[in-house]
Amino acid sequence: MSTIKLFISKDFLRLSVLLTIIYFFLEGYYHFFISDNFAYMGYLPDFSIINYIITKLVYVWLLFLSEKMYQRSKFLYSIFLMLVFFFYIPNAIMFAFSNTLIGAFVSNVFFVSFFSLSVYVNFKLPTLNIKANYKDTLILLLPLLLLIPIILTFKHNIYLKTLLLVDVYETRELFSEKLVGYLGYIYNFLVKTIIPVALIYFMIKKRLLFVGIMVLALMYLYVISGNKIVYFTTIILIFFYYLGFSYISKVSNFFIITLGLLVVTPFLDNLVFGAPILGGTFVNRLLFIPALLSQWYFEFFDGNPYYFAESTFFNQLVESPYDMPIGFLLTKIYWAEPTVYANNGIVSDGFMNLGYIGVVLFSIIFTALFTLFNSLKLHIGYFGIFFSYVYIFLSAPLLTVFITGGVLIFIVLCFLVRNNNFNIK
Repeated sequence: MSTIKLFISKDFLRLSVLLTIIYFFLEGYYHFFISDNFAYMGYLPDFSIINYIITKLVYVWLLFLSEKMYQRSKFLYSIFLMLVFFFYIPNAIMFAFSNTLIGAFVSNVFFVSFFSLSVYVNFKLPTLNIKANYKDTLILLLPLLLLIPIILTFKHNIYLKTLLLVDVYETRELFSEKLVGYLGYIYNFLVKTIIPVALIYFMIKKRLLFVGIMVLALMYLYVISGNKIVYFTTIILIFFYYLGFSYISKVSNFFIITLGLLVVTPFLDNLVFGAPILGGTFVNRLLFIPALLSQWYFEFFDGNPYYFAESTFFNQLVESPYDMPIGFLLTKIYWAEPTVYANNGIVSDGFMNLGYIGVVLFSIIFTALFTLFNSLKLHIGYFGIFFSYVYIFLSAPLLTVFITGGVLIFIVLCFLVRNNNFNIK
């Protein structure tokens, strides 16, 4: 028994140390790289020792909470670490090194901390008893049938250069002109949920022909759209499927690879690219821009009327107090660039809608959602989808993620695939 306990503590310690090293690396990146090369975006060098101490004390508190989660649910513990990585650390660094608003920092702390309560709740869920061959047929036919209107609309409008990330924005513009009405919903459902679920399902069952069909479907949707999230989602799904044999090993390997990229990125940018290409994409775009945009939302709505219902459907019921969508308005104010849209993540979306009450409400909804996922006890191979959803919540409003992001459809599909004799906690 003591040997098992010791082994578990070593796993927890390893993940805590890896995350802490990444935290310090990102602080160095922000201080020496981000705030210098991307100062024009709004990153201000204004270090506060008091804020820095506060962020470190809070971080220790989060590690304490994570230990409790580790003991109760490895799945929820892994998601908690992703929340610390994507939500807490970038906002904490900006709070300490740019002396940003405390409201945004506290709200992200609350969002991450509240998630720790998810391990104390478990839903009793019904199961669907469907024969395996019927289930396979349904999961195969659903994406193929939904692809038909997309194929009929775009036919051979294939841009292979996008596979090398060339002419992506031109392709995206041409795609947007034709993606109207219900096609937009079908496209988003397919790339964010339906095909990813089918891909993992057939990978679990080792149906290689069907796996190939799903990969080709995703690649087709990418080369006609130039939407990089489709490209990287495919990579993430396969990456996390094969990376590690447990939730702990998957997160541990992800942190090791992330740390390796943080180490080599400055050398590659300086010696190979001669410009902050990888640092701008990998570090700034994925981590710090969402935190920066979150700051904008908190700063703007701290002195202006909240606007509940800019999200899909509900914006038809409530009149906006502003003369343009909030995302464009904020880039107009902070960047003097009204043609760029400032994405809004779940935390700032909660504040925009209902102030701090909205932050609390949206935190409850997010925690309940992943409590539901934990209760479903899906195969560990689906972890890549959950990872993708965490990042989508970082940069998209709550209702948008549920509707066009495909979360509601994913919940339905979960009941379909969970009882397949491959479930692993």
